[in-house]
Amino acid sequence: MDVRRSEVETTEHPTENAVTRALILAGLKVKWILGDLYAGLTRTLARRRHDVAEPGAFPKSQQFSDLPAYTSIIKHRAVADRFNFTDPFYRCHERSRGALTTIDGREYVNFASYDYLGLNGHPLVAAAAKAAIDEHGTSVSASRIVAGERPLHRQLEGAIADLYETVTAVAFVSGHATNVSTISTLLDSDDLVFYDELAHNSLLTGIKLSNAKAFPFRHNDLEHLENLLRLHRRTGRNALIIVEGLYSMDGDIADLPALVALKEHYGAWLMVDEAHGLGVLGAHGKGLA
Repeated sequence: MDVRRSEVETTEHPTENAVTRALILAGLKVKWILGDLYAGLTRTLARRRHDVAEPGAFPKSQQFSDLPAYTSIIKHRAVADRFNFTDPFYRCHERSRGALTTIDGREYVNFASYDYLGLNGHPLVAAAAKAAIDEHGTSVSASRIVAGERPLHRQLEGAIADLYETVTAVAFVSGHATNVSTISTLLDSDDLVFYDELAHNSLLTGIKLSNAKAFPFRHNDLEHLENLLRLHRRTGRNALIIVEGLYSMDGDIADLPALVALKEHYGAWLMVDEAHGLGVLGAHGKGLA
């Protein structure tokens, strides 16, 4: 985030600045709480008047501007404006060159990219993409399962299967969709899932959609994981342990041999998200595995 000098920030009195910022935030929170209470009271009174005037009639839906998601955005923007922060989202990258990017004419080092191997823009990759466009167009124009299957899909899946030395592979439209679809399909309400507390949002979304009973364990704390397995494993039909091979925000890895031993002992499945490890970890770039 590009942080400009705040009107309440000076280098001479850091303690005073901290107190000032805390008081401002406290004042904003009180303002929002009172606003929420007033809005709730107004809605309650409106519903009562509506019920008295028109028994059995349907209430009106909220205005979009009253929805919690929108009001939350407004609150965060108010804090940013008060402390003179720029909005970190939807920053337009005019030009990207691997680890470097240009925003508003200024060059930055880009730590938000997952082009870890620098293949985006590589001449061979670009040439292959152009050849694919010439052959198949810019879109297959249908979902793959209906009418979008192309030879490239099977070539990609065959290459992935060869890399991981497995029978076959399935390619989804994105890593996020992979986790959501796989977990929500494999598990249901009779099953259990044990996941690292730093698991990616896509993994958590898949868990939520599966309706499985979920147990988070402390990050890379396999003793905590085993305690949970010992307590709960017998209460579910299937059990899935979920970790990431390489945690992109922290840079650490899971203890795969110990996890395999645990999943074998407790009759569980093990899912390792290698989204950030493939091509980066291991002598041959196969990830944590």
